[in-house]
Amino acid sequence: MTTSEASPRGMTRRRAETRRRVVEAAHDVFSEMGIRDAPVELICDRAGFTRGAFYSNFASKEELFLAVYEVQMQQRTERLRAAVAEATTAVDPASADAVTRVLQEAGALFMESLTADETWYLLNAEFRAQALRQPELRAPTAAAERRFHDALAGILLDLLGRLGLRLTVEPESAVITIVRLYETMLERAILGELPDRADNRYVTEVLPRLLTALVAPSDG
Repeated sequence: MTTSEASPRGMTRRRAETRRRVVEAAHDVFSEMGIRDAPVELICDRAGFTRGAFYSNFASKEELFLAVYEVQMQQRTERLRAAVAEATTAVDPASADAVTRVLQEAGALFMESLTADETWYLLNAEFRAQALRQPELRAPTAAAERRFHDALAGILLDLLGRLGLRLTVEPESAVITIVRLYETMLERAILGELPDRADNRYVTEVLPRLLTALVAPSDG
């Protein structure tokens, strides 16, 4: 999350700290109970504040979830950026299997346990259903998702640039394809269609092959 996203312009340090604590508490409560069933009172209690702290910073639980989303996506983006940097330093870009090896290593470093990702996926699915039904939520939801995808696209382009490669499709299309495929894998795991929930063949096999099909040598 950028500074402006974490703390709106002009916000005092004290209020920014209050907002941060409410957002952190909301993530925990939402993870335990879901968005719809999470009481505002419990979120405030976990953060150490009264209901006034909530209503002075957020107009609704949906607005609060979007703040939680921004924080979570920023953290995931930072982990992925660090993983890619670590993976590329250990690989010779000229080697024939450089792309596969980098993607395997970066993917393995980035993946959290399936349990944690499953919980976050369920929260996103719940919120997305609400956003699709409520027109006033669609624009802010799309904007938050777009910022996350733009950050992922930047990391992907940087990775490919280090390997002397370029995308053959628009970065946004590549990112959406990767994210949706990963979400589909998580959904299958939740529904019990995968024999082993710790199975990460998506990272070690499918993702590298998918990206290999979407790249070509750089013209430069």
